[in-house]
Amino acid sequence: MSNTFYRIFITNADDTVSTLYAKRNRCKTVKGRDAQINRLTNDIVDGIRELRGWKRLHVEHMTPEQVSICGLA
Repeated sequence: MSNTFYRIFITNADDTVSTLYAKRNRCKTVKGRDAQINRLTNDIVDGIRELRGWKRLHVEHMTPEQVSICGLA
């Protein structure tokens, strides 16, 4: 795969969980991967900053098996 997939969980104040998926170009170094997940997290926070009612944000890297199960690739 030439892309990296991320799964984003946003927990709302009423304890419902919204799930989003993001696709980015694959990084070649661990430092680049760390920077990429930090950028992605900051972009999400900037996008939902005005929304009220969210209390938790969790961003995780998806394995190739998880990507194929979700039908993203």
